[in-house]
Amino acid sequence: MPKSPLQNGVFLCAAGAFGVFFRWMQLQLAFDDAGLAGPSVWNVIVPLSIVLAAWLYRRFVRQYEKAAMELPGDLYQALRNDRLLYAIARWTFGGLMCLGALLLLAKAETDKYAGFLRLLSLLGFLTGLSFPFLLGEANRAPEDRRPWLCIPCAVMPVLFFAWWLICCYRQNSINSVIWSYAVDVLAFSAAMFAFFRAGGFAFRQPTGARAMTACMFASYLCFMSLASERYMGMQLMLFAAAMMLVLYVWIMTANLLRGQVEEPEPQTGGFERL
Repeated sequence: MPKSPLQNGVFLCAAGAFGVFFRWMQLQLAFDDAGLAGPSVWNVIVPLSIVLAAWLYRRFVRQYEKAAMELPGDLYQALRNDRLLYAIARWTFGGLMCLGALLLLAKAETDKYAGFLRLLSLLGFLTGLSFPFLLGEANRAPEDRRPWLCIPCAVMPVLFFAWWLICCYRQNSINSVIWSYAVDVLAFSAAMFAFFRAGGFAFRQPTGARAMTACMFASYLCFMSLASERYMGMQLMLFAAAMMLVLYVWIMTANLLRGQVEEPEPQTGGFERL
């Protein structure tokens, strides 16, 4: 039986808690005092849990497909969130992202890669602003809609995680212990891909089922990556991103419709189909 929005949200957060625990146990027991990874059962449990999460989330989405429930292709139907709870959630998570960006900026001055972290702070702050604005735009009446504002808001989190991925590579360029940063690389890549899928509605290139699956899977990896050591500001930004993805899934689940839905007319041209 397909899960309700509340069930999906609770399950994603609970699964994320298990992910944090698995990764934390690996970091505590699979690494020696010199920071080198040794043989451990947690080196099997962590990747196995990631594969299991991907399979499980895809199975959830297929239950909706089997029940003939589809997500509308229009931004204003697929991401409509006009209840007070949604407004509180989107501004809370956006505010946490902005707060994390400011905390990181305060700590970046003494870091070896200060320039990289300053730009990451800026992109994180803009992401924290763009997320509630994008979801707020989805609630506008037809005569008040501003599609030109939705596009940069949808692109900003993709740029944010793309740059975070570059920062992660730069910081670990001479690190030979792959297990120390492999989960982080997967988390940033999955989050970038998930926000790209979710942003497809703003570009009139919807992929409803894939967007839901990508957001579910990326939320698990973002939660899992919280077990790694990093600046408090970065931890706060990563947690905010995970909750943004959970909220995306919650909203998309609530907006599922039964039967064939009308797809919006696709944009033509290279840039519009980005």
